[in-house]
Amino acid sequence: MAKIALMTSWNACCGVSVHAELIGEALLRLGHEIKVFAPRQYEDDGTRLYFSPDEGFVTRNFSFLRYGDRCTDKGLIDALYFDPEPILDEDFDLLIVEKPTSTPLGGLKKILPEIKEKARVIAVLHEGWMPENPYFARVEWDAVAVFDERYKDLFSPVLPEETLHVIPFPCHPLDRRDKFEAREKLGIPQFCEVVFSFSGLHQPEAVLTSLEGLEKDYPELVYLCLTGDPEMYWYLQGLGRKYEFLDVRFGRPPTRELYGYLGAADAVVINKGDHIHLVISSSVHLCLGALVPILCSDVNYFDAFGGAVMRYRDSAELEEQLYATLSEGGAEVSEKARRFLELRSADLVAERLLDIGLGNEPTPNRN
Repeated sequence: MAKIALMTSWNACCGVSVHAELIGEALLRLGHEIKVFAPRQYEDDGTRLYFSPDEGFVTRNFSFLRYGDRCTDKGLIDALYFDPEPILDEDFDLLIVEKPTSTPLGGLKKILPEIKEKARVIAVLHEGWMPENPYFARVEWDAVAVFDERYKDLFSPVLPEETLHVIPFPCHPLDRRDKFEAREKLGIPQFCEVVFSFSGLHQPEAVLTSLEGLEKDYPELVYLCLTGDPEMYWYLQGLGRKYEFLDVRFGRPPTRELYGYLGAADAVVINKGDHIHLVISSSVHLCLGALVPILCSDVNYFDAFGGAVMRYRDSAELEEQLYATLSEGGAEVSEKARRFLELRSADLVAERLLDIGLGNEPTPNRN
């Protein structure tokens, strides 16, 4: 049994938090102890905490700068709130630092020599472009984890090759809920078709246009939208006057409760815009365990999933795919999703991260 510390976003609506929570929960299942050092403050306008209390192993002792990879101002980075004492006082074998440029990296760099006297340190790079943060290339990690070869190619010019290891983003374990019970808890009619979206809800009008075209064939259709953004909630409530099938809920539930919504759905739609940098969808990794067909916009967020998700180019194609999914059940894509998550299960990824982090795997690294 190992003692693992994570310095990371936690219990928050962001991809860094999703990754850390999947890894942390897997480590607990595998019999290890964890300690989480999490942000007391998020220095941006969009990151919000779940509606749930922190676990007993969580200490909030720093500020999280979401766009710290773009920050060139050492004065700002050094001024971020950071209390190093909880980290220095804690006993652990490995410290996992998630998205290091979003931490107070200058302060962390100062205490790394003392940390390394008792533990190894591994960085997990969520950064999708070469960071401008002045501390990024000056920190000496024992190991660095990147999600795929694209990220490895990006960081190879500035980080030692022997420290770089490809460790995939983890998937949530299989968790299929009883649809009848899930709908009963949410107050959703049993005999209807339910399409579900949550979180950011990028350009919801595009999805609503597709669903409107399905009303003739599916008069009991429900589009269930869950958002934790008050402004988006009010905006969607306004759209509900035009689209009667729209059911808007406000909340930021932890993952175990999110799976209640997923269990009630016949299909999940994740609509996002393209991004100029390397990106990977934490939402898909989080939701695949429900084995509900996931339909995604045809952008680079979803390049890594192959046939485990369905991709659409426009509203017309989304309408066609939703019709096929609701009428046929989406068994093929669900089976591909099952195979995908088995290969990238959180337990397997956590074990790999632990082996690399603790130095148990010889170099050159295995990909």
